[in-house]
Amino acid sequence: MKKRLLALLLCGAAFLTAIPAASAAFVDIPDETTALAAASLQGLGVVSGTSDTTFDPDATLTRAQLCTMVVNAMGMGDQVSVYARKTLFSDVSSSSWYNGYVNLAYSQGLVNGYGDGTFGPDDAVTYGQAAAILLRMLSYTTQEIGSVWPADYTAFANSLGLSDGLELEDNDALTRGQTAVLLYRVMNTTVNGSDKAYYETIYGVAETQEIILLDTDASYGGSSGLLMACSLENGSGDSIVYFTQKNVQSDMLEGCAGTLLCNSAGQAIGFIPLEGGWEDVTVASATASGFTASDGSLFRVSGDAVVISGGSLYPYSTTGYLQVNAWKGKTLRLYYGDDGSVVCLSLSAGTTAASQAVVASSASLSSLAAQLQISDKTYSITKNGVLTDQSSVAAYDVAYYDASAGTIRLSDYRISGYLSAASPNVAAAQTITVAGCTLQVLESAWETLGNFSLGSEVTLLLTDDGKVAAAYSPSQLEADMIGVLSQDGTSVTLTGSGLVLRAETITCDVSDQGSLVQVSASSADTLRCTALSSSNSGTLDLTQGTLGSAALAPSCSVYEWAGDGYVYDLEGNMGTASSDFEAITWTDNLPSSYVSYYHLNSAGQVDVLLLKDVTGNCYSYGRVLLYSGQDGINLGSGSMTAYNSAAALVNSSGTSGKSLCSISLSGGRYAGVALGQHSSGNTIITAVRTLDSATADRDDFFLDGDDWYVEADGTVLPISSQVELYLASADTWLSGEEGLAVALAEDTDLTLYLDDASGSQVRIILAE
Repeated sequence: MKKRLLALLLCGAAFLTAIPAASAAFVDIPDETTALAAASLQGLGVVSGTSDTTFDPDATLTRAQLCTMVVNAMGMGDQVSVYARKTLFSDVSSSSWYNGYVNLAYSQGLVNGYGDGTFGPDDAVTYGQAAAILLRMLSYTTQEIGSVWPADYTAFANSLGLSDGLELEDNDALTRGQTAVLLYRVMNTTVNGSDKAYYETIYGVAETQEIILLDTDASYGGSSGLLMACSLENGSGDSIVYFTQKNVQSDMLEGCAGTLLCNSAGQAIGFIPLEGGWEDVTVASATASGFTASDGSLFRVSGDAVVISGGSLYPYSTTGYLQVNAWKGKTLRLYYGDDGSVVCLSLSAGTTAASQAVVASSASLSSLAAQLQISDKTYSITKNGVLTDQSSVAAYDVAYYDASAGTIRLSDYRISGYLSAASPNVAAAQTITVAGCTLQVLESAWETLGNFSLGSEVTLLLTDDGKVAAAYSPSQLEADMIGVLSQDGTSVTLTGSGLVLRAETITCDVSDQGSLVQVSASSADTLRCTALSSSNSGTLDLTQGTLGSAALAPSCSVYEWAGDGYVYDLEGNMGTASSDFEAITWTDNLPSSYVSYYHLNSAGQVDVLLLKDVTGNCYSYGRVLLYSGQDGINLGSGSMTAYNSAAALVNSSGTSGKSLCSISLSGGRYAGVALGQHSSGNTIITAVRTLDSATADRDDFFLDGDDWYVEADGTVLPISSQVELYLASADTWLSGEEGLAVALAEDTDLTLYLDDASGSQVRIILAE
């Protein structure tokens, strides 16, 4: 169930039509703290840029400029004209732009002149001078600070944390960037003699709300230019709220948690972001109580936490964790409460939050950032939804900037095929269909799509959320498409993107059904699938994330098989891929003999990996039943009967159908079997995993964390989470932890069957 409470604080249609667009982030501030400070003060009307997109953070600040910033920070900018009618200092003329600001700051007891009737408005302001002014803003007096200036004042300011990370000396001339950080810190500091943060005392602030700022230029109900947020008034996500903006906030603040300042009319007049309090992580899996990151870290999620997805809220413990689990392999932003628990999780809004999508002209990150008009700004990078770095950038990658997460999102997803449909037309398509896959189209693709018509062969470049960003001729750029051919041979699911390709005819070797294949379009209604060719790979280093000399892509799709037949992820789920190596716990290195296939992306990284017989999880375990003669499978026709030996497997799923079996087995044997597709259309057992046996008593079993183990013959053995259990007294098969509990409750002899792989696990337990 999603939750979307709309608290629209609107002040009339006439006002709404005049709302300006969101302020663009300053592109010349590489330091994140300074960038947040400048963006926050810009939204409060305290500072402005040297242009629409630049701040010039390293420029020296003058005493007059500091007065201007301080007066605006107090919320008293609209009173400046009253103080501009007289001259208090001989070097501050009534015609100067800063006259009213200097006079107002002096009247508030914040600044002093030099004692000779002058003020020095154009002099560089020092840290000592600024410290005195800032402490006066916070209502501290000489009696509390000390009488020695500037040493006592800078020391006191340092003790409040105002200068953390700035490394300022008393007489250092302040820059615009440093001053922005100091004033931002003042905003979050408690005023002396009160329990209020300074931002609560600003003139014009009538109320505050704790929020996550989602969008500074949102539209709703026919109104635009709204501030969209997730309310955190109850400690975690409570509702989606919208505000009109008297002061338009910078898009740099999107994705930040903090305090929204509103006037008496309910309009947003400023936003004070927290420093930190959130983290970007890549999801491996999620349950109702928390989730696991790709590096194995476990995150506890509070009971009232919510997931922000697509502009709606989902309670984490009911429907939200399903949203997160569907996000596996991709990066989300999580927000912490005061106790360190996760109170809110935000999934990327994808291209709906992007101003533009571009195609990288080279492997240069700086060049790409310039294309996105965010050069020299602090940002994180994802590729195919997973956190990465500049080494993953390659020419022809699609990129867009997700301001809500401060992230450049890259993708190398592509498909090649014949353009079979477009709506409403190719040149201005909203959707197009290629290789049986219908995709949404971004406006950025229209220019390149205009070179094609229905029936044309085309390569589509896609965003990380599967939208078409550009189109090229296959002669210029062809997609290298790898995917899992369905068991019935009617579709192919591409690795990474998960896009499903279909055609009237799919030509393939039947034995490749259910396995990884190379796919290409032969015509508008035909796809051709071919088996992958193995190649020399080198050692797979799980710690370093390398295969031989090649790095693994952060979004590498990892499959496993028995050396033939169907493919699985490392946890044993058929036809899907793993995004990590958590299931391999017994080694950090695998020799090349365990690697059946690998694929390199355009950045030279391994993005598809097929492992052979590593975990044992691509087998099904139980008691094997053998069939021969007329009890087998008849592959003949008419009067020409031809019976082949077959086998079936008995376990908690019941008795499987017969599969062709040419492998020598003993009747009634306990084993693991791997399946594939036979040219006849029947399944076939492609490999058998033999099992060793051992005995154990009930007292030998123990739980460590969430995992069960047993000590047998002096060796501690892990028990598979899908362990099969046969209860002889009831002639019943059970599985997993539930079955184990039943087996341990009975006073029976226990026989263990464990696979012979490295890191072997108990696969079957017989209770007799």
